[in-house]
Amino acid sequence: MNVVLADILRPLSVLATAALLSLAGCASQPDYLFIVPNVKDIATSQDPAPAYRNAITAAPVSGGKDVSILSIPYISNADFQESLVRTLANAKLASTGNGRFRLDATLQLDQPFLAINTTVTAKIAYRLTEVATGSLVYERLLATEGTVTYFEVPAGPERMRYANWRAVRANLRLLVGDLYALPEPPTSSPRT
Repeated sequence: MNVVLADILRPLSVLATAALLSLAGCASQPDYLFIVPNVKDIATSQDPAPAYRNAITAAPVSGGKDVSILSIPYISNADFQESLVRTLANAKLASTGNGRFRLDATLQLDQPFLAINTTVTAKIAYRLTEVATGSLVYERLLATEGTVTYFEVPAGPERMRYANWRAVRANLRLLVGDLYALPEPPTSSPRT
């Protein structure tokens, strides 16, 4: 009977060791690398209106937390900012300097206290304004979920971290789709 139990536990210990090694590799990478979504399929299926192409500057973001409270991981403003900037760049929406449009973003993560399968909801309020006129072009609160199961990541804090990444990554991807769907803005004169 002990030989059978050992044969059952051996593959599980190998899987647990592999999972821990993969987590160790992720821990050395900055969080924003895991947050930036793949937007290539959006970019190939449609184009943004010409006015938005390479014309959006990401303003400093808010809502992130630089410290974990009670060992519950969060996303820092620095990682959120970098992931937003890289997402806009990958979507060919980011301006290399001061763009015609300014995108403000405020992050809120709704995290469970304890969960076997962890689902985090990312709520991000976006506001896109034309810099010269102050005209509001786009304003929306997007809510997306990221779920990570116990079998994917057994360690609770790391499971929460992965769920955070998935939720925000899905949100940024949804934002790109929305920005690509915006109509060409009317020409307007600068505010006085």
